[in-house]
Amino acid sequence: MKNLSKLSWLCVLPLLLSLGCQSGNKAATHGITIYLDGAGNWGGGAEEIKHGLRSAGYKGLVEQYLWTTSFNPLVDQLNIVAARIRADALAGRIQSYRKQYPDTRIHLIALSAGTGVATWAVEALDNATKIDNLVLLGASLSHDYDMTRALAHMDGKIYVYHSPHDSVLEKVRIIGTIDGKRGVDSIGYVGLTAPKGLDDRVVNTAWSRDWLRYGWTGAHSDCTNAVFVQKEISRHILNNETRETTPEKQLNTR
Repeated sequence: MKNLSKLSWLCVLPLLLSLGCQSGNKAATHGITIYLDGAGNWGGGAEEIKHGLRSAGYKGLVEQYLWTTSFNPLVDQLNIVAARIRADALAGRIQSYRKQYPDTRIHLIALSAGTGVATWAVEALDNATKIDNLVLLGASLSHDYDMTRALAHMDGKIYVYHSPHDSVLEKVRIIGTIDGKRGVDSIGYVGLTAPKGLDDRVVNTAWSRDWLRYGWTGAHSDCTNAVFVQKEISRHILNNETRETTPEKQLNTR
């Protein structure tokens, strides 16, 4: 503990406060879904994500992972070193959960810059640990980010929701993606380019007017609203035994 730098300690402290006592929760025996908000922790989707999943019948543990080190989105977007430290800490949390509950499902849902932290956490997992699905919303990772390492630590797929009307990601093209590229479109703007030979492991869903009925207007963070989570995102989280088969399933597009 004495060897921790000030930055490292500031990054680890939120983990201890938010996650330290939750592993014994009875819901954890039904699996876990971890949500990561965007830079500055401004997205406000944590309660919406939880409410939407619960409304869809999800019985597992729903946690928010606080990875940000400030309340300034620009600072968090550009502080890649701190984001990677938090990603390593999250990988440790996932590995600990997997050892305690080896037969349950683990899913990650992330918004904006949080998608970078979620992806790096999956990449950092040891060879004995895999998650199931990764859901990327308004992702500010570069669209050509190589997901080969992440997919090697996954049993499921990467589900991407993207929109050409995301004004925040228009600015990210100038400011820089969470993985440090400028002048490049983000995943959340144009979709994710799948690694060669792994096209079937990446599902890109583009915004269309059909999604308005569930509150996704194509803006940066409103796809975290509870109705959209219940009707659409929950399909990637619920076990086959509890997944609802509904007409809305047909709205999913490549």
